[in-house]
Amino acid sequence: MEKQFEYRGDLAETPLAEVLATIYRYNVPGILSVAREGRVRQIHLDEGLVIYASSNERESNLGMYLLRQGILKPEAAREAEQRRKRERMRFGQVLLQMGLVTPERLNEAILGQVKEILWGAFEWETGDMVFDVGGRHVGELVRIDLPIPEAILQGIRRAADVKRLVQRLGASTTVFEKTPGPLLDLFTAEERRFYEAVDGKTPLQPLCARGPASVSENARLLYAFFCLGLLRRMRGTGKGAKKIQYKTEGGSLGG
Repeated sequence: MEKQFEYRGDLAETPLAEVLATIYRYNVPGILSVAREGRVRQIHLDEGLVIYASSNERESNLGMYLLRQGILKPEAAREAEQRRKRERMRFGQVLLQMGLVTPERLNEAILGQVKEILWGAFEWETGDMVFDVGGRHVGELVRIDLPIPEAILQGIRRAADVKRLVQRLGASTTVFEKTPGPLLDLFTAEERRFYEAVDGKTPLQPLCARGPASVSENARLLYAFFCLGLLRRMRGTGKGAKKIQYKTEGGSLGG
């Protein structure tokens, strides 16, 4: 059997958003796996889409998701899990046989579960990463078919740690220039106006003060532009450059 090509990396060095942007840029199908402390999440990619996401984490399985959403009660979940083990069936099939969900409700729940796994992966700041190149047949899995750029943007919008995104942009004196493209249409009119404020002259810190939201949220938006290839750095700064301090309700963010 021919060995598949693999790319290995570390999320501590390259965040998931940037990894996905590179995969999208080269239009390569495959499975992106991230792992830490025995936990594994896999993101299936093909034709520029996120088609599925899975995890070996107990708290991410379908039963736990349905419990969190209030769709299943604990007693019904325990009974369904026992039957799943006894009859060696998929959990969703058991739920259908027990009449606990309709096919439509089950598909909707699986879509929600898959997206929850995907968004959670954006929060991982460390972990081993392997991209196994090559198309995969997903069989009967429920596909989310989410365009990779949309997944990147939504993942960045949900990311809790703005500080890390700021650090990826550069120092306070870093200057950017625009590289417009069709992905700009993913942003709101107000966000596109902020994009136009990038003039190749204004450094990062004062640029963040011009945006439509708080300074830290504007930095998040600039990072999204950067990941999606709509901005590029014009010049960097030395090690002695002043760090960026973004005030938030919980303190400040150093970049």
